[in-house]
Amino acid sequence: MDMFCINCFHPKTQVVNSRGKKRQPLIWRRRFCPNCQMIFTTHETPSLAENAKVHRNGGKTEPFNLGRLTLSIAKAFTHSETSAKVHALDLAQTVEISLSTQVEYLTPEEIAANTHIVLKRFDELAALQYAARHQLIVSTRRRGRPSTAWRGQPTDESPSR
Repeated sequence: MDMFCINCFHPKTQVVNSRGKKRQPLIWRRRFCPNCQMIFTTHETPSLAENAKVHRNGGKTEPFNLGRLTLSIAKAFTHSETSAKVHALDLAQTVEISLSTQVEYLTPEEIAANTHIVLKRFDELAALQYAARHQLIVSTRRRGRPSTAWRGQPTDESPSR
């Protein structure tokens, strides 16, 4: 697929230089338009919507939906509506980039776990809200005090001294 010029919309541009990022699935390209002589840069990433399928329970598969992930992240920011509006899409795109290096089949559990990791680095409270909403944590009680434990990790029921 050819890239059009961002200045004159000429349908074909030439790639003058191209480099891949080492730690991200991203390609940096310097392009030249033969029509208007403009040089510009593009950053290209793979799209999960076209390349990966999400396997749901019951054998149903569907394409990855960045919009659904963005809304799910925005719901985690109950403490800050501004953060939900400003950062939800960027965080969802970060999750998409991290998932794009995995196999072509994803599960909702993998997406939720990866999203939780990204949220935890950005906002602890939003990560906790997201984990609670997606059953990544379970509530346990020790000595009459409520606490939380991460699902899949053993809890220490012995009293601490």
